[in-house]
This record gives sequence, C-alpha cells and structure tokens, in this order.
Amino acid sequence: MRYGRGRSRWFAALVACSASAVGGCGGGGGGGGSNPGGGAAAIHFSVAGPAHIPSGTSFTFTVGAVDASNNPLPTYAGTVQFTSSDTRAQLPASAPLMSGQGTFSATLITGGSQAITVTDISSSSITGNSNAILVGALPGAYPVDMFGAKGDGQSDDTPAIQSAIDAAAAAGGGTVLFQVARYYTTGTLSVPQGVVLSGAIQGPFDVAGINPASTTIAPTLLITNTGAPFITLSGLGAGVTDLLLHYPKQVKSSAAVPTVYPYTIEVNGAVAAKVVRSTVTNAYSFLDIQLGRVMAQDLLIGAFNIGVNIDHTQDFVTLHNLHHGVFWDEVEGTSYPSAIDNWVLSHGTALVVGRMDALEVHNFYVFSRFAGMRFVDSPDNIPGARCGWGSGSDITLENVQYGIIATASTSQGYKFTSLQASSAPGLGQAAVALQAGGTLPPDILVNGGSVRGSWAQGAFPTPQAGHLSVTNIQ
Repeated sequence: MRYGRGRSRWFAALVACSASAVGGCGGGGGGGGSNPGGGAAAIHFSVAGPAHIPSGTSFTFTVGAVDASNNPLPTYAGTVQFTSSDTRAQLPASAPLMSGQGTFSATLITGGSQAITVTDISSSSITGNSNAILVGALPGAYPVDMFGAKGDGQSDDTPAIQSAIDAAAAAGGGTVLFQVARYYTTGTLSVPQGVVLSGAIQGPFDVAGINPASTTIAPTLLITNTGAPFITLSGLGAGVTDLLLHYPKQVKSSAAVPTVYPYTIEVNGAVAAKVVRSTVTNAYSFLDIQLGRVMAQDLLIGAFNIGVNIDHTQDFVTLHNLHHGVFWDEVEGTSYPSAIDNWVLSHGTALVVGRMDALEVHNFYVFSRFAGMRFVDSPDNIPGARCGWGSGSDITLENVQYGIIATASTSQGYKFTSLQASSAPGLGQAAVALQAGGTLPPDILVNGGSVRGSWAQGAFPTPQAGHLSVTNIQ
C-alpha cells in the first residue's frame, strides 16, 4: 500500500511546541528522534487489542499517539489508516484521532496469530502494531480459512476443507465454517458423524443475474469434480447448511445437452442428516438420499436431470420448501426457454422416489421439467417391497409434460392435498399418470387442487395399472 510522504499539520505544530508540553521537541520519525536535551520525543502509536478472539467476531481496539517513552501525546490530531497481517480482515476506514486517541472496531477471519498496524496517513514512518491477537474458532467451529483455504475462486481448496472436516470429526463433531468467499474445488468431500458444513451467513441465496463463479455473494463452493458425488454425508447428524453450490464449468444455457456430473450431495449412511437453506446452480443431479430420517428444507435447486432422488431409505424423509427452477437462465440473464431448457423439458425430473417409507413433502415447487415427481421401483433386487409410500401438501408443478408419473407404490400409496399442475405449452401429457410395469400397482390419491393447460392424454387419464382417486379439482 502506498502512503503519503509529506509532513502533516500536527507535526509542524509539534516542532514549534514547548519542551514542557511534550518532554522536548525533537525529530518525529517512528522511534528515531530525540531532543537536544536528551529527552525522547519520537512519535509512534500504541495499539491495544484482545489477546484472543474467535474468527469472524467483531471486537474493539484502542489507538493512542505516544512519544518514545510511551507518554500520551494529546496534541496529536492526525488521521490514521489501518492494515492487518490478516488479508481477510474487516478493518475500519481511515479516521482522525481525537486528542491523540481513538477506539475502533475490526473483525479478523484467518486463524492463527494476527496483528493490526496503524499508520499516519501523511507520514508512513509514524506507525504502530498491536499485540499478537490469536484468532481461533468459535466453540465447536472449524473455519476452513484456518486450515489454509484461500477462497479466491481459483486456488484448489479441497485439501484444506477436508482437513477442517477431519479436525472437526477428531473432536467428536462440529461446524466446518465457510466465510463469504468463493472456494474452488477439484476433488470430493467426505463428511462423517456430527460434522456440518455451514456458511457464515444464512441462505438460501438469490443468484438472479449474478454469476457465482466470478462474483462473491455468499459462502460458495465451486465444483469441478466429475468422478464421484461432491459431498458424501455418512454419519449420524452430518449435514450441509447455508451454502451456495455452483458448477463453473457446466455448459452455457445455449448448449443443447448438459455436462454430466455425479450428484452434488449423497446421503449414504447419515441418519438424521440435514441439507438446509442452500442453493445449487448448474448441477446435473443434486441430492441422492440413500438412508432415512433425512431432512431437506429451504432449498433452491437448479439441476438439469434429477433434483432429489430417494431410494433404499426404509424410513421417513421430509422435504420442505423446495424450489426447483431454471437458475442457469437466471445466472446468465437468459430469456426462457433457452436451448438447455428444451433438454430439461424432455429429461429432467424434480423428485424420483423408489424404495422408502413415509415420505413427507410440503411446499414443493417445480418449474419447467419433464416430470415433477416419479414414483417407481428401486433398481435393486433386495427382498421386500421395492417401492414406497407417503404424503404431500401444497405441491405446485408448473410447465411440465407430466405432473406425477407413478408405476409402483406399496399398499399405503401416495396421498396429496392441494396439488397444482400446469402443462408445458404444446408438450403437456398428463397431470397424473399411473403406468404399468411396477412390481406393485401404484395407488395415488389427490384431494384438492387445480390443473391448467392442455394435456394430450387428459389431465387424469385412465390408469394403466393401480388406482387413482381424484376429488375437489378445479
């Protein structure tokens, strides 16, 4: 940083001051001057801050102008500026000291021993450093920055993030904390029991007209791995919350076919797992739930192929406040429908359900997909029912070829209240279609709602198999 070289007004006044006021008038360089009578009069700053502070926590520190003997100089009235050894620090703007003193607020982010430096804005030789401030984690929190993550949008932060996860796991669990930054990754992350990946501010995050790959608006993970699910939740209580997940190398919305990536998040052994208050953009498929007692809530999902897939759970799963939209168009500011939207209208499904018990779906919104929901057999041949059952309310399936496709369910079936379905112009097939081919015939009940648009097979065609009951539809 460049500083001014000229002498300030207060320094000129100091040269002319009396010896009684400042202990002798001498040179004012940062510690090197003395007056002819031998009394030290070198000017510098004392900077007093806390010895310890959690990462991301605001604190106050004091600044005082002093002479070489650390005697206060109330006649100092210059302006100071602030820097820190922590490149992520949030520091106050330049400000004058009143009567040679001031109190300011700052926030340090990067873990370890850090310091704040105060410098006269007109003379860089007049300066002072704070005591060493040990920046640590919040109780039970493990900021990824403390483990070497840069968050600059281009350095590979995968190893540092996994190190933070491993440290939290070794302590018996905790929060792996991401600041508002862009963490570029090339690998995958394994999240064990009791560990939650969490952003420092609450989501989900609006990406309208903003490219998360180049503009920092939230705690963001940039995903480039193509070999395996990006995040694997595999232990009791593992989770993801308040993150923006983005694929910077996905094709543009003008492309005819998306690039295939594995699931963004896979739950394969995490009982009581949670995925909440997060946004995903440009994913191919987002969330794969392979174990029960999982909660997915308050999510903005932009996935070309499958939004949420549920299988093998044999226990309840709750989906609450899920919004499936064309966020790839919003990121690029593209008018709907783009070329990639046409692919999604022929292939994409917001929710696929195979083997499971007691699905609960509430406030579920879908825009522009081949199918809103599909209830099918699990592809495996494990003994027992290969399909599931559950209930839902406030389901909105907009601009779809099929609202619901069901080929199988257990005898309990799926029951929905307040189902709204509208067809994609010129493509609508059926609001609810029961098809043959499942191991058990599907049973669907719809009580209340509405259908709009034109459906080639009729909104509720005669089932090929199973039983469909529809009442109170406008």
